[in-house]
Amino acid sequence: MTRSKRMQPVLRIAEMREQDAAKELGDAQRMLQEQEDRLAELRAYQAEYARNFQEQGSAGISAARFQEFHRFMASLNQAIEQQQQVIQNAARVCAQKKQLWQQAYGKSKSLGKVVERYCEQEQYEQGRREQKAADEMAQHGARGRLGRDEE
Repeated sequence: MTRSKRMQPVLRIAEMREQDAAKELGDAQRMLQEQEDRLAELRAYQAEYARNFQEQGSAGISAARFQEFHRFMASLNQAIEQQQQVIQNAARVCAQKKQLWQQAYGKSKSLGKVVERYCEQEQYEQGRREQKAADEMAQHGARGRLGRDEE
């Protein structure tokens, strides 16, 4: 069995690992995007709630309603801070998955180049063997003709 054929299973495993790493990276990127979307929704809700409160407050509000507003805004701010933390964690995971994919990609591509070089070398050697065989056949044919010509 040729070296290139012996390397094929190794190359297939490396390619599968690269594909798995790419899928994990894609999943991590989708998760990060979902978390960023949630943060945007929280911020939009916070802005809308503040705007509605301001419109209602222009006509005058009770102290209890004012305290309720501040408590709710504080809990929204806390939710936003927590979501920002979730995003930081998701971004960190995404960066790790990207690094793992890059490593797997590099291994896959370098193994592919090794297999390609082996194939080229095997083709070159096969060509040399064929040329040698053709030269030998031509040389034997010429000797045979020479021997018959001398008779």
